[in-house]
Amino acid sequence: MEYHTDKKLYSRKREDGTIRIYIVNPYQMAAQQGKYYLICNYDKYDDISNYRIDRIRNIQLLNEKCKPFESLIQSGHQRLNLADYMKEHIYMYSGENSFVKFRIARVMISDVIDVFGKEAVFSDETDTHVSVSVKVNERAAEQFAKSYGSDVIILQPERLREKMKAEMKRVWEAYRDK
Repeated sequence: MEYHTDKKLYSRKREDGTIRIYIVNPYQMAAQQGKYYLICNYDKYDDISNYRIDRIRNIQLLNEKCKPFESLIQSGHQRLNLADYMKEHIYMYSGENSFVKFRIARVMISDVIDVFGKEAVFSDETDTHVSVSVKVNERAAEQFAKSYGSDVIILQPERLREKMKAEMKRVWEAYRDK
């Protein structure tokens, strides 16, 4: 389901107007930022999806075997470790996980540990800044950096840094006085 401007939920539809039906392999439910999610696999793909439980309607149980989590591309051929998964998906975005390196203001060290856990690796410390490396969902890393503005700079991977620079240029153009 998705909201429309009248603030009501509607079934998602395909371009031809038919209602989309999702066949998923469910693995775990999780709470994040006051919302509940189903960690699952949309059966037509071999990746991991996160769906808001409050937006799921008309559930039917099928008499089919569930695709094993460890068979999914993004699983690393490991069973689901919920604690690690939640640290890597701080905003519950689906997509690639990567090792991301940020340059942060030192005052943010506690925030980084709160968000990413004690597995975060710190390096290149100065009196004012420190670098931090974490394994995280790339969309979540981008959102994290946007949330903290100039206090968080993405250093690596380079493609994510370039994506962030392009996004910041678009933001600058949107806010620039004309």
